Amino acid sequence: MADIISNFPDSILCYILSFLPTKQVVTTSILSMHWNLLWRSVPSLDFDVDTMSIDYDKEKEGISRLLLSVNSFLRGRDMDQLLHRFRLRCPCLYNQNSIETCIEDVLRKSARLQHLDLDLGFVTAVPSVVFICKTLVVLKLAFVSPKNVSFVDLPLLKILHLNSVSFLDCEYLLQQFLSGSPNIEDLEVETFNNFTIKEFHSLPKLVRAKIDAPAVLPLEIIKNVEVFVTNRIYNQDLVFDFQNLVQLEFVTWEDSEGWLDVLKVFRHCPKLQTLFIRIKDDEEDPVLPYPLTVPTCISLHLKTCCLQYYRGSEFEFQFAEYIMLNANYLRTMKFLIRSDDYSNLLRRHDMIRDLSSCSKSSDACTLSFEKYV
Repeated sequence: MADIISNFPDSILCYILSFLPTKQVVTTSILSMHWNLLWRSVPSLDFDVDTMSIDYDKEKEGISRLLLSVNSFLRGRDMDQLLHRFRLRCPCLYNQNSIETCIEDVLRKSARLQHLDLDLGFVTAVPSVVFICKTLVVLKLAFVSPKNVSFVDLPLLKILHLNSVSFLDCEYLLQQFLSGSPNIEDLEVETFNNFTIKEFHSLPKLVRAKIDAPAVLPLEIIKNVEVFVTNRIYNQDLVFDFQNLVQLEFVTWEDSEGWLDVLKVFRHCPKLQTLFIRIKDDEEDPVLPYPLTVPTCISLHLKTCCLQYYRGSEFEFQFAEYIMLNANYLRTMKFLIRSDDYSNLLRRHDMIRDLSSCSKSSDACTLSFEKYV
């Protein structure tokens, strides 16, 4: 069989290889003479070390080998080829200073690094040089502790994901991120300390936001987004409309007040087209007080509705029934069924039967049932 892939230009081959972990990229060097040095030009380095072992000596040894590999790859790369992406996943409690030095080396040897993704141990410091890398377009930080950050200057940054980032002064540094990254289009802030920033800068280009604690960021910062993911929207925060919002994902609770809060959210999202919602468990199954008027987004715009972790409670069923009965342009009603219920064939059959019997105002609406993963 002819080796068609090897006939591709090197630029195409390197682009394909950039989607693989670096360890796998190197193994391609044995394919042929042509592939022998190709790894040196791949514009992406992706290192991942599994530190789940309870043997701490082996864990430290594995991390040391990883860091040596990173340094070796940096030295072996073709310096005429730009490095655009660097990902390091090393959730550890050892060699923090070496990891910090490694990150500094990457930035020093990569004049046009655009994508930086670090998932480290809670106590692992991120050097301040990361926050003044003016070429970064994507910055993802998880389980890290920024070190000596006096200011943030990321003028080209479009994607900022912060997950379990440990700041000594969370409020101040988050404000710095917002003021130093004026072109953010995609913002995620997860597992932060319980505080609310008081001063903030608007993000005029923000399109998508995922905030697991809405109290951290005033909703005014994200009021113009098109996609919003959160764990809950608080009633007192709804003082304006999300005029551009077309996709919303959030959690509600099984009680009458929670239902009324959900309706209020809908009334503040006039253009909503896609809804992902999870209804929290409750000991009682209340009857929904249906409103006299249907929110505009449901009657005129909603096209997709997904109930996550569906378990067939009376509240969930009534909610689904309400949506199908009033969403005139609904195309897909999706149910992600809880694992235990999905595995129970009789239980799943009863759920599907009851939901399929509901009246629908949209002839184009189809029902979909999947196991919640």
